Amino acid sequence: MAAVLIPVIFRGPTQGESRVSVPEQTTIGACFDAVEAEFPGLRALVIDPESGGIHRFVKLSLNGEVLDRSPGLLETAVGESDEIEVIAAIAGG
Repeated sequence: MAAVLIPVIFRGPTQGESRVSVPEQTTIGACFDAVEAEFPGLRALVIDPESGGIHRFVKLSLNGEVLDRSPGLLETAVGESDEIEVIAAIAGG
């Protein structure tokens, strides 16, 4: 079962869950759709609803490898034991 790892700052919609298992998903986008079905609101924090791409201050990694922001990122294949980690950039001054 693939898993999506959620940073602390985005755990409001997941009610504090740091790891969400997503059975039988084949792409990164499908994994976020599955998480959204269980925890509404998370997808919009990661994926810009207007552009359909990853938000500017968010990165994703797949099994520890940070992914580039290519247009086909959400179509990246996901295996049964893969982990997708959401990485939120924190800015401050």
